[in-house]
Amino acid sequence: MFEDEFSELQADMVDICNEYSKGLADKIFIYAASEGLIFAHHFYCINNKIFDCHKLNEAGLQTEFDVSTDCQGQVLDILNEDIKKILSLCKKYSQPTPKLMKLVYEPKTKKFNAEYKYENQTTDDVSVFDNDEAWFEKEKAKLADKGTDTPPDL
Repeated sequence: MFEDEFSELQADMVDICNEYSKGLADKIFIYAASEGLIFAHHFYCINNKIFDCHKLNEAGLQTEFDVSTDCQGQVLDILNEDIKKILSLCKKYSQPTPKLMKLVYEPKTKKFNAEYKYENQTTDDVSVFDNDEAWFEKEKAKLADKGTDTPPDL
């Protein structure tokens, strides 16, 4: 059944990123695009700070993450393969194919949220990389805004 297979592929994407972060991330963010090229990126929230996948060792945790180029390549290979499988799955079941998926998973609460876009998100002036970077910066700004909240006057 389409929904089960689709969910399974998303779960695989989350699992590899959770494994990459040793299950220590508060939130896992996965950007998966398929607009002419397949593009995936993953980043993490740890202790209310956003870290790109290659900077997890800067999170201040008492563990060493394997952020080697080889390990990152293996994760991206799996993410890209899952994106391709999702495209094939949508075609097989004649379902609309997402051009962009933004997946957010919270390992501690097992909360999962997904946003799908079915129209191209790129233009002549805005690339898939620009859109990915914009999401990364938006998530960083959200946390920065939370940190500057002041309690109301009583």
